[in-house]
Amino acid sequence: MRGLPIPLALLDTRLRYVAWSEAWEQAHDLVGAELEGEAYGERGPAVPEEELHALRRCLQATTCDSQDLVPRRRPQGGVDYLRRRISAWHDPEGTRLGVYLYLERITEEVETRRQLREREGFIDLLFERSSVGMNLCRLDGLWLESNPAFLEIIGYPRAEADGGLTYWQLTPPDYEAEEAEQIAQLQATGRYGPYEKEFIRKDGTRVPVRLHGFLVERNGEQFIWSLIEDISERRRLEAQYREERIKAIKTSKLAVLGELAAGVAHEINNPLAIIEGYVQLLRQGEPSPELLAEALEKIGEASDRAAKIVRSLRKIAREDSRAAPQPVSLCAVIRDTLELYSRRFRTHGVELRRALEVDGEVCVRANELSQVLLNLLNNAYHAVEGDAQPWVELRTERRGSAIGIRVSDSGAGVPPALREKIFDPFFTTKEVGKGTGLGLSISQSIVTELGGSLAIDAEWPSCSFLVELPLEQGASK
Repeated sequence: MRGLPIPLALLDTRLRYVAWSEAWEQAHDLVGAELEGEAYGERGPAVPEEELHALRRCLQATTCDSQDLVPRRRPQGGVDYLRRRISAWHDPEGTRLGVYLYLERITEEVETRRQLREREGFIDLLFERSSVGMNLCRLDGLWLESNPAFLEIIGYPRAEADGGLTYWQLTPPDYEAEEAEQIAQLQATGRYGPYEKEFIRKDGTRVPVRLHGFLVERNGEQFIWSLIEDISERRRLEAQYREERIKAIKTSKLAVLGELAAGVAHEINNPLAIIEGYVQLLRQGEPSPELLAEALEKIGEASDRAAKIVRSLRKIAREDSRAAPQPVSLCAVIRDTLELYSRRFRTHGVELRRALEVDGEVCVRANELSQVLLNLLNNAYHAVEGDAQPWVELRTERRGSAIGIRVSDSGAGVPPALREKIFDPFFTTKEVGKGTGLGLSISQSIVTELGGSLAIDAEWPSCSFLVELPLEQGASK
């Protein structure tokens, strides 16, 4: 028995040592001890009475072969766990001579199993209670395991979903191209997503979801583990935000147009006055050919001027916030905007400097870009009111792959302490009644949505706001 690699001892009917393995000595802190003839438990760690009873029962029983897990308290505190097996020892004639006792300390194994059970229980709890949908499916798309959150998203009970439905049955056909991209990504990297799509629920309605996942392997077979989030509420909030944003843009636009109304009316009154004057002349009698020709020419010019002002106003005032951005000439949008605003500058003695040497196509909603320019020009106008020699400059400049629109003025500028707040909604440095506090905030959001930026250029010699918009590829001059 000495060379056996297991902790085994042979005891006689009085539970005295007959033979034992070296592994027994090591397991019970008895290395080098001479145990033959000694009672079990006299040396080494104390043996619980329960264990001695188990050995005696084995000696008295007709058959004896038991295996169990037993705890044993350590002298220094704590508990060890031992795997115990007791078997009867007979001579060739069948006379019972004692017992074999196998006793191995497996505390670490027991603790590892306990931790594993706890971990598995925690994972099961996470799977069942997670608010995010979870699903395991085969590579062909057959759903194998679904948590309650995912079943709620698709509206199917577990009995119908797991093992009965495939990913493709509930995927609308219009996502075919996007799905092909995600499969290619999964094959190349072992992961897919994040990716937004829709699932067809059991009741036929569609639910928007955001999902991503990765490949896992179990028993030599690959599966797809997916995390699925219902984004219906997010989509609702996004739609609500868009509606509120449109309302805010409209409010800001009306505020600026309200300030321009008097100037626009005056700008239209001039050509109307010319038309009315020539009409009165023509009514006084038979006009000469020269007068008739002059009248027709001047009336035509005045009509064109009035129509041009009205067209510019309509371009800016129309509501197309839901329309897709379109490529337009930047300088053309600027000129349409200045048709409305230049009169205000002239009337109040503000010099308007134009430097539009750089032009290019930008993908925008023209009326929204006009609103941005109107907001910046309006702020510049208010900033220079009362100056001895007021001026406002609007220039375009090339900035790498973008084009810049710079609106500068002769005003005092924005104090450094206010530069971080100037784009906050409802923040304004104007007097009460002269601003909504929405102009810069809305302008920045419009430009940002178009992939550009709007900021104060603190490095410029005078107060300067700079809009940068990406150029359409190859569109600049």
